Amino acid sequence: MANHYLKGPLKALIVLGWDKRLWRMDANLPFPPSPGLGIRLDTYELIQVDSVVVGDYGYDVTCICTIEGDDGEYSDARLEQLGFELAEAGYP
Repeated sequence: MANHYLKGPLKALIVLGWDKRLWRMDANLPFPPSPGLGIRLDTYELIQVDSVVVGDYGYDVTCICTIEGDDGEYSDARLEQLGFELAEAGYP
């Protein structure tokens, strides 16, 4: 699913911890992220940047994130719809 919210010149790796596993998504951000920033994935889905890492190979930045307001309504299928894939090898 192409995410029209994530367009910009900054190549970012989004890493999300959910359900005791790591999920990842490539994104392009319009400006440099900082801890506390909310990134909208869809109309009602928002993730929060907990920390930012610079220097990961192939990316300008890596955002370590959590789901904002996670009330247990997420599923593997929903994360995949939002553009995440399971990070089999973990991070980094």
